[in-house]
Amino acid sequence: MKCSIFACTMALGGAVLAPAASAAPPCTELAAIVSAEPNVISATSAILGTNPPRCEVVLTVPEAINIRVGLPLSAADGGTGGVQGAWNGKVQNQGGGGYAGSLGGVTGPVAAGFVGSATDTGHSSAWCNAGNSQPNCGLAGGGFVLDADGNLVESRVTDFIRRSLHEQTRWALNLANKYYGMKPARNYWVGCSTGGRQGFEMAQHYGHLFDGFLVGAPAFNWNRFIIGEMWPPVAANDLLGAGGLSTAKSAAANAAAVAACDADDGVADGIISEPRRCSFNANALLCTGSPDDPATCLTPQEANAVNAIWDGPRNQRGERLWGGVVKGASFNTLLPGGVNPGGLILTYLVNWMHEDPAYDWRQISMAGFGEQFQLSSRKFRNLAATDDPNLDKVRKRGGKIIHYHGIADPLIVPYGSYNYVSRVFDRYGVGQTQSFMRSFFYPGVGHCAGGAAPQPNTTALFNVLMDWVENGVAPAHIVASQNLGGGATRTRKVCKYPDEAVYTGGDSNAESSFVCAVNAQEPADLKAESQTAKMYFEAP
Repeated sequence: MKCSIFACTMALGGAVLAPAASAAPPCTELAAIVSAEPNVISATSAILGTNPPRCEVVLTVPEAINIRVGLPLSAADGGTGGVQGAWNGKVQNQGGGGYAGSLGGVTGPVAAGFVGSATDTGHSSAWCNAGNSQPNCGLAGGGFVLDADGNLVESRVTDFIRRSLHEQTRWALNLANKYYGMKPARNYWVGCSTGGRQGFEMAQHYGHLFDGFLVGAPAFNWNRFIIGEMWPPVAANDLLGAGGLSTAKSAAANAAAVAACDADDGVADGIISEPRRCSFNANALLCTGSPDDPATCLTPQEANAVNAIWDGPRNQRGERLWGGVVKGASFNTLLPGGVNPGGLILTYLVNWMHEDPAYDWRQISMAGFGEQFQLSSRKFRNLAATDDPNLDKVRKRGGKIIHYHGIADPLIVPYGSYNYVSRVFDRYGVGQTQSFMRSFFYPGVGHCAGGAAPQPNTTALFNVLMDWVENGVAPAHIVASQNLGGGATRTRKVCKYPDEAVYTGGDSNAESSFVCAVNAQEPADLKAESQTAKMYFEAP
């Protein structure tokens, strides 16, 4: 009896893997093997590239999910140096960005010896242009969820949020097994932003398939974080009208907040280490009417707008719905030009929520924002939330999660990460959580990277993850580094949350001058700030 790759499978360490083949096929035969599988629309396989060469398989499964799997050359195809051919025996699944819609490359993982995988999550501009959705998938690529008549297609949401990622993972595992004739020893997920959300989606629903996750700036809490980030343009429009808030004034307000709260951690370095403890108020920048007033002084309404954007959205009862842009982070991403919403946020409002590309966001007021927030929360709670603190599948597998987020992220405000981690602590306790998941918040760092602060290094972070998974070395802190120019470097300890970096004296540009003060529990003030919107995680 002939077995398909998926039909004749066995479970090993929680992963679904095919039995070892008696003779591993060459790359050129994989397309025919894959094409013979049920529900495969098309498949190709070929040896590509020179640095290093790889076997690359591209396949399509319904409705329109494209998957790329890159495999270091097997011994049958001339590969050397690994456990079989050039393969190191491991799989690294790559996350995407934004609304995806393109098939990412896999040369990075392959060059390091891994089987690499990627997916377009079920849509592309060519597919949309063929009459399946808005041309080029609509504003910022987010209109792919609508059909040609402008109606939401839930299966496209599901493909984007979860199913494409599961298909990507299981095809990577099974093709590795088939091509090399041996099962993968380890399976990892790596991604930031959308890729971070995708990693947590897999951890929450398919954690038994993975050994480790490196997830940065995750776009999870999907049904609340995006609508929450419509607040800056709504507040600016409501309080200031069509002219909005000038970028010069918002920049000056954030610079003043940094100056006021910079030294709260004992070091004056131009970075706010814990913005949740920064009490600076934009009213300190009010114009006085003096000839000495700077051009960036604020009117009372401008100060109200800045404070509202920092605070985050609230409903008519004054209850906080979500976190705001942290003090010190630029408004330019969520409020470009000081007037309009960014495309990545607006496309969700018009296409996902209201199913109307012509919907006018300006009709939303601060007083009515709670209704919009609840509409989004309820409409996509069961389809797209990615907010479940239940990570039992990861724990039972023995898997590990390294989660990181730039505190000055201007696109995905860190509130979502703080909130999620705090709820995971509530479920497992801080100590038990840290036995399988550790979170690192980088002061002054932007979205995935960037900013005038010591930076995350994803290669180093992935090596830390593998050391934890494979050798049991759990990281108490990460060393972040920043090139100051002229041969100077600034390094800083980034402690596992909720531990806090404490300056002990000496060179403030050296991480050795800091220690991690251990907090057995999340500090009460930070927990309260992290969970102000907890009510919106309850079932409607």
